Amino acid sequence: MKKILAVLLAALMTSAVMVSCGDNTGSSGSSSSVSSEVENNISSATSEEVYDAINAAFAEKYPDAGMVIPQMPMEVDETTLKDKFGITTDMVEDYKGEIAGSMTNCDMLLVVKVKEGKMEEVKAALEKAKEDQTIQFEHYGVMGNIERTAAAKVVENGNFAALIMVGIMDSGSDEAPDFTSDVQLAEDTFNETVDAGK
Repeated sequence: MKKILAVLLAALMTSAVMVSCGDNTGSSGSSSSVSSEVENNISSATSEEVYDAINAAFAEKYPDAGMVIPQMPMEVDETTLKDKFGITTDMVEDYKGEIAGSMTNCDMLLVVKVKEGKMEEVKAALEKAKEDQTIQFEHYGVMGNIERTAAAKVVENGNFAALIMVGIMDSGSDEAPDFTSDVQLAEDTFNETVDAGK
């Protein structure tokens, strides 16, 4: 009788160990799945590739303008990145952007590849830059600046963020300009290019 009880006890202990191991394997698989999802959200694209893709999309849609910011485009350098956008180089892997060099045009497009742990800080800086530009041009409606600032967006995808404040004027129209489709074109191209690098 003692032998039978000993065998039954041993069998119960063995099955308990096997169930426990099974649970650990499931948990480990789930952890690895989450880790894989995080890795898949990181894009190997560069900011230059993303920016150039947006530029090419606008050149295709607007061959006369030929680019996303046709009004005296000025490249964003390290000083402009900090002073105009509130972003320092220790917050990003790389960046590419341009702003309109004309004082009568509010256009700005900045793409940044964000360092790990810096996304919220970068997005807050881009939102602030968007707000500052909106305030600067709120009483200067020439060239559709008010509509352009109203349509502007800060967007995020994986390890990338961008400030999109763009729009090509239709000189042949008497209607108030609507730049939402241009901003959408930039956002869609941003997402497609970032996603292609994942």
